[in-house]
Amino acid sequence: MMDGLRVQLSDDDVRGDPVEGPESISSALALIGRLTQTDIGADWFLARHSRLRDSSWRPPMP
Repeated sequence: MMDGLRVQLSDDDVRGDPVEGPESISSALALIGRLTQTDIGADWFLARHSRLRDSSWRPPMP
């Protein structure tokens, strides 16, 4: 599932070939697309999406 994706989780994870932040983000989005079977590209980002929300939910009081 993660073939071709590169992510760096910590500085200790670097072995001579560091992964830039944008590449990690792109890889994470590609993985999400693979899991949801959705092509997450520019069209997807610019599209309007529905949002499911429980209207009765309230944040906990401090």
